[in-house]
Amino acid sequence: MSPPDVSIILPVRNAERYLSQCLDSVDRQTLKSWELVAVNDGSIDQSLEILHHYAKCDPRVLLLNNPGKGLASALNYGIEHANAKMIARMDADDLMHPQRLEIQFTYLEQNPEVDLVSSRVAHFPKAHKKLRKGYEVYVDWTNTIITAEEHLMNRFVDSPFAHPSVTFRKSIVEKFGGYREGNFPEDFELWLRWMGAGVMMEKIPRVLLEWRDHPQRASRTDSRYHQLAFQKIKAEYVNLWLKNEADLNGRRIYGWGAGRVARKFAGHLTREGIKLSGLIDLDLQKIGKRMNGLPVLSIKSLPPAKECFILILLGARGKREEISKYLTMKGFIPGRDFLPLA
Repeated sequence: MSPPDVSIILPVRNAERYLSQCLDSVDRQTLKSWELVAVNDGSIDQSLEILHHYAKCDPRVLLLNNPGKGLASALNYGIEHANAKMIARMDADDLMHPQRLEIQFTYLEQNPEVDLVSSRVAHFPKAHKKLRKGYEVYVDWTNTIITAEEHLMNRFVDSPFAHPSVTFRKSIVEKFGGYREGNFPEDFELWLRWMGAGVMMEKIPRVLLEWRDHPQRASRTDSRYHQLAFQKIKAEYVNLWLKNEADLNGRRIYGWGAGRVARKFAGHLTREGIKLSGLIDLDLQKIGKRMNGLPVLSIKSLPPAKECFILILLGARGKREEISKYLTMKGFIPGRDFLPLA
């Protein structure tokens, strides 16, 4: 038999509440040449029974048990057993739009220079309104990032893709490695590593995934997805970027932001070996003081672009855009003279 066009990698752990809905959305795909590689990751609820039922009804469903432990291990094991050249990620609590696989597979077939394609996502359900605000802001942000250039420019701000919305070529896993184990967001680390290796990633400007929010989702409960873990993995890859890709030419590096979150971030950067010459801030009570051992300067003391490189450490809504606009007005070029990290 010919291999399928797409292998869907679905790790499952205690997902009985939403799993059938997820699997039904896979079954409704307009692209019929797929296989579902479902990796049971130690479920103790009815998830395994649900998967067995679907596997009996559809020979395209391959059911595996994770020989390791945890999400990264389950993902790598699933990819290892995938028979297709294209890998689509899916989570057991989310829903695919019927054309998701067809659109993403066709896009990769027609654009051989692109190795990973994602889509916009819709955040649901409305029943969890109290939980939604932070993720709504994130979804609004990631849905605006479409081109490869935009993804590169914003790669250190946050994970530019909702993990279960991506489809990528299996060959890039074989070339640059799969998911790493560690106390960090496994998808974000993968995107940073692949982008650093030159992998081109784009997003289709269309919603192809319903991304479910609920109190038990891992990104709300697992320490690997907390702000501290994101800052640490960003610092590691920012350091690599500054060494391998940035054209500093002797320029001094400054961090923009001297608030609590920005200072923590500056500490991670310093521990990675990035030498900051100071912090820029607008707060008159901070200017002139030393924080994290660094002088806090006003924007009036900001050197010209030819003498410095700015790392934007402020993540408050709208602040990153304001600072980027100000620096651009002063002649700083994004990606060459400054980079947003939050």
